[in-house]
Amino acid sequence: MPIFRELKINDLEECFKIWQDLISHYEHPIGGEWTYSKMADELNTHHGVGAFTDDGVIEAFCLYRKIGEILEIMLLATKFREHRTGAMSGLIRSLIANLAAGEKIWLEVHAGNLPAVAIYESLGFILTGERPGYYTDGAKALLFEYKPLQ
Repeated sequence: MPIFRELKINDLEECFKIWQDLISHYEHPIGGEWTYSKMADELNTHHGVGAFTDDGVIEAFCLYRKIGEILEIMLLATKFREHRTGAMSGLIRSLIANLAAGEKIWLEVHAGNLPAVAIYESLGFILTGERPGYYTDGAKALLFEYKPLQ
C-alpha cells in the first residue's frame, strides 16, 4: 500500500527520471514538453503529491496548481513497471479525499490514452469538453472534471 505525501524539491530527480522513462513507452505525446527546469519551477511554485513505497521510493506522482477552488492537474506519471497496479488511481483518490468543500479537480488527457481515460472515468471524473488538435500529433485533448457530490 503506497504512502501518499507532498513532494519536496529533493524528490525532483526521481520524478524527472520517471517522466523520462514513461514518455519512451508511449506512441503518442503525453503531458506536454516537461524539462527538468520546468518541472523544478512547477514544484517550487505550485504543488505536488507522490505515491511512495515503505522505503521511500516514488511509484507515481502528480503536479498540480491550486487556483481558488480548482485543483488543475498539470502532470501525472507512474513508473512504467507500476502501470495497472493501482498506484495512479490511489494517488488520485488521495487528492479527492483531501478536497475541501466546494473544490474540484480539472485535468486533460490525450484522446488516445485510453487506460488513463478509463481510470479517470472509474474515479468519477466527467468529460466536460475537448480541445481539437491540441497535441503535437494532431490529436484532441479530452477535458475532465471531478466535482464531489455536495
